[in-house]
Amino acid sequence: MSRVIKTMKPIKANVGTTMSKSLKMSVVFAGILLTGCASYQKDHFTVGSTPKDYRTQHPIVVSQAEVSEDLIVSRSMSKMSFRHENTATSFYGKFKQSGARTLNVMLPAGSHNESAARKVAHDVIAHMKDLGLEAHQVSVSRYHASNHGDAATVRLSYGAITADVASKCGQWNEDLGQTSENQNYNNFGCSTQNNLAKMIANPADLLGPRGESEIDAGRRDNVINDWRENGTASLPSLL
Repeated sequence: MSRVIKTMKPIKANVGTTMSKSLKMSVVFAGILLTGCASYQKDHFTVGSTPKDYRTQHPIVVSQAEVSEDLIVSRSMSKMSFRHENTATSFYGKFKQSGARTLNVMLPAGSHNESAARKVAHDVIAHMKDLGLEAHQVSVSRYHASNHGDAATVRLSYGAITADVASKCGQWNEDLGQTSENQNYNNFGCSTQNNLAKMIANPADLLGPRGESEIDAGRRDNVINDWRENGTASLPSLL
């Protein structure tokens, strides 16, 4: 009985082809990694690294400016009204606090209410003098108001240091949805800066601190006496 013996032919692996494919795959993966790093460097931002803060976008500017108040005077008035008196009182308080040297009073010339404005201005100046205004601190002038009709006003003014925001609010010139850089939008903080500038009583405080005030000797003696008599028992607990 004969047997047929079949022999298997050895399979020769193509080593060169396999190594070439592996090398190509390595190059492809390396390229992907490098592309990712480049994209990360391009799109990555550190929060706060870009100086787009509301204090730099909308800074408060301290400058010399005119502070004014207009007094409306009707043609039939012969003296200042109660409203004029209240306005003059408030305005003189601001003038005194500002440290300005001269308070200017501008009267209309050539208007229909010229005579009434002159009488009201006389009463207003006399009222402010009763409050402490010196005669040499008042400067009276006139302005041409023939085209103003009955609407010409008596203007009180003085020069003082004022605080204001240089930029204008309400600038919506960018898409608020584009926040990939995580920065404040242009209008952010504008209204807050404006309100802060208006609330500052003395804008000079923004330029530097005030000097130290005098010591209250009476209060200091009371504190020292309490310390001597009661020691630490009179101090509030810190816990």
